[in-house]
Amino acid sequence: MDLSVDADKDLLRQKAVESAKDFKSSWIRLGQFLFTIQKDKLYKAWGFLSFETYCVKEISVKQTTASKLLKSYQFLEKEEPRFVDDAYVKTEASSELPNYESVNLLRLAKHNDKLTPGNLNELRTAVLDKAKEPKEVRAQVKRMIEENDTRDEDEIVQEIKRTKIKRLSTLLKSAYQDMSKEKVVPKYLLDQILDLQKKLEDQLDG
Repeated sequence: MDLSVDADKDLLRQKAVESAKDFKSSWIRLGQFLFTIQKDKLYKAWGFLSFETYCVKEISVKQTTASKLLKSYQFLEKEEPRFVDDAYVKTEASSELPNYESVNLLRLAKHNDKLTPGNLNELRTAVLDKAKEPKEVRAQVKRMIEENDTRDEDEIVQEIKRTKIKRLSTLLKSAYQDMSKEKVVPKYLLDQILDLQKKLEDQLDG
């Protein structure tokens, strides 16, 4: 997409605000504006200390949403450039444009070693050609990963068990460290937390 017509920084700023008002139907355009604004650090000239602050204060877009918009736009620009062409964005109905969250899921899927090239082709069709909603794409990715899993049921159960134990052990360790510094609970409770955390670690070694 050519930004030459938007060379004036104030015009770019205005267009970004306008696109943000209904970014779900014009998110590709907004992603393009945000990419330029972040790359050239234009937000500083407008009085914002960070790009994240600009997004929240100026265009009312959360940091996580702005990140997805940027990454999804950059993915399309690199992998599927026809989708970021002005002619495409202007002529396609908003309902036919790929959803930015779905595009982000496709981007993440390309780095998932549990998915096959065939899976990725299916996902590409679902996201870019059929404009499937994020909920549908997530379900499709989950189904594909499950179908590709060659482990037997016992191995899967054991892996789930280890993952949950490891997560709980990490939480307890973090809680112990925080509470030890702040001294918000008696020492005997801290000792019990640490003891439980160590017992969980023993389960992982077993």
